[in-house]
Amino acid sequence: MTLGLIRHFKVDFTPQKKFYTPEEFSKAMFDYEHSPTIHKIIKLDTIDWEICYCSTIPRAIETAEKIFTKEILFTELIVEVPISPFTNRKLILPSFWWHLGGRIAWYKNHATQLEGRKGTIERINQFIRELNDSGKEKILIVTHGFFMRIFVEELLKIGFSGKIDVKPQNGKLYIFQK
Repeated sequence: MTLGLIRHFKVDFTPQKKFYTPEEFSKAMFDYEHSPTIHKIIKLDTIDWEICYCSTIPRAIETAEKIFTKEILFTELIVEVPISPFTNRKLILPSFWWHLGGRIAWYKNHATQLEGRKGTIERINQFIRELNDSGKEKILIVTHGFFMRIFVEELLKIGFSGKIDVKPQNGKLYIFQK
């Protein structure tokens, strides 16, 4: 099986501030989620992809519809891992610390996050079962950066080979094979 992973097009979003309260960070994440994308040409190599699975988040849908002309299946199983403030205390922190704290809280399955690591792994395993049951051998997947990192970890555990950047680039094709 050959999987082509693509992180959605770059989002046209510029943070309005460098420091945020918990409420302001949540608002900035909402604004990011609802911003348009910047289109680019993506080379899908010479692989004749049979089908494309795509996250249900608009930036991924926009990407998939621009780059793939065959059947696209939209699924909640590959949406981005949501991020929330890791505390509601009236702290004012840089965006970086809100992101880092949120991802640590995700890793620890902390109640401040809408989904913890355990839930993400369960979602990924369900998606892998769906891929295996699809009967397809050349599958394109349009998803999100943080989700891709965790997805790749799980793919490597079950015998796939391939490489991904530490921070997956927008619109770059990453190939994994088993």
